[in-house]
Amino acid sequence: MSQTYLIILGHFGHMGGGERQAFHFIHYLRRELDASVAVLGWYGDGPLTVELHAMGCRTYNFPYQEKAKGTAKLRNLAHLAWFIRTRIRPDVILPFVSIHSKPVCLIWRWTGAGYCWWNQQDEGRGLYGTPTERRALRNAVHITSNSTVGADFLAETYKIPRATILVYNNGTPIVDPSSLKPLWRAELNLAPTVQLVSMLANITPFKDHVTLFHAWNKLQDLLIQRGQRPEQMPVLALAGGLNNSDHVGMLKTLAFDLGISAKSVRFLGAINTTNELVYESDLMVHSSVTEGCPNAVCEAMALGKTVVGTDIPGMRQALGEDIAKRCLAKPGDGDALAEKMFQFLTGPEDAGEIGLLNLKRIESEFTIEGMCRWFMSLIDGQAGRDRVVSSDRR
Repeated sequence: MSQTYLIILGHFGHMGGGERQAFHFIHYLRRELDASVAVLGWYGDGPLTVELHAMGCRTYNFPYQEKAKGTAKLRNLAHLAWFIRTRIRPDVILPFVSIHSKPVCLIWRWTGAGYCWWNQQDEGRGLYGTPTERRALRNAVHITSNSTVGADFLAETYKIPRATILVYNNGTPIVDPSSLKPLWRAELNLAPTVQLVSMLANITPFKDHVTLFHAWNKLQDLLIQRGQRPEQMPVLALAGGLNNSDHVGMLKTLAFDLGISAKSVRFLGAINTTNELVYESDLMVHSSVTEGCPNAVCEAMALGKTVVGTDIPGMRQALGEDIAKRCLAKPGDGDALAEKMFQFLTGPEDAGEIGLLNLKRIESEFTIEGMCRWFMSLIDGQAGRDRVVSSDRR
């Protein structure tokens, strides 16, 4: 009799990083194992519901109140456990982000399931070191993290032995470039000689677009000193949600104060054609100061692109130590980031070499199949050791 796997998404509204990894594993469970898969959300149906049904999954909604406190929170947790036990009856429960791991790890032993993990998909956002969080972590069969920085945060904050936290690389799809149609250079009305630099990230403070804007201003100075004419200046495309209107407004004011023209920096908002944007870009940049192993960077590497950015642990995990030394600048150092961009925009041979090495790294260390097989090894009781595992592990 096959097991029933319950995936906790929390919502069916949009495809973020954690949801994308959950979908990779759901595809694996359905395609390779023909397993029974149920998916639970808190906020009602959405676009992901249709995709899940097409994959043969059952979907459920439960009105979990994430902000409830005291007795209201205890009642809500008890009702969640009863709902899972009586309506879904899973053998395995897999939350994919910490905000969902917290409640589920507290109650899973009352659901009748035989396995539940804590899965950390960021560097520790939304966690506060509370006794309740510590109890949830103790209840998990395994504690996993998709980044060394996330694992280090858990170990230091909750005094958990670091060797017990298992780190893996997110699975990253390899896209066939021939399947991508030219789109964004025409959309942005770029001349053939104008280079395109892109960053895939929601416009929020911890992505540190402020340093990126200072770097962009310095880059223009460097290019002018090299003799580049104004009409040949590269364009910076920012693809990501614009929900933080105050921060977006501040960035636009900063661009004006720095003398960066509106034509030089384009706010694209959230887009569905990120692969096309990456493929048409001459260089990718990622200026974040705090996060786990960034999916956007891995996806750019999978398309053979050079990525420059800030020297944080998540970026080093993605790029590997050798490439990190060549492509990363100190966080908050706009001048150093500008120098990195200048180096690869004016040295296409170097950019081509790094891009090829990035693709090879994704193909060897970040495969979807390897990640999914590693997940199954944990569920089947074959825990790995404390190290960043190769996603090509067989």
